[in-house]
Amino acid sequence: MILWRIYYGDGSTFSSEDGGVDVAPRGNVQRVAYYDSDGRRHQCHDRDYYYPDGDRWFGVDLSGLFQYLYEPGMKAVFFGRTIPDAKYRRIASIADNDLPLERAAK
Repeated sequence: MILWRIYYGDGSTFSSEDGGVDVAPRGNVQRVAYYDSDGRRHQCHDRDYYYPDGDRWFGVDLSGLFQYLYEPGMKAVFFGRTIPDAKYRRIASIADNDLPLERAAK
């Protein structure tokens, strides 16, 4: 069962079924879709940095990144990148329609 999926600017994806966040590519992130504890799909997008925290993902600016890095524990930071608008819209459309809005019950 997919818990999260990262959408990259080159059109590729990486999900929890492909491996953990520790092995996911870190750059050119455009969107992250994930299922929260409520079983609903959420998305992070249009941010400079992304990070997972428990069953949630966050998209943040530089201040948010520093706040995250200040917290104790191991960190996984992913980096966004600006890409041409038409390319971004294609990726956004895929992400919006890829995973169901509600996750199947466990």
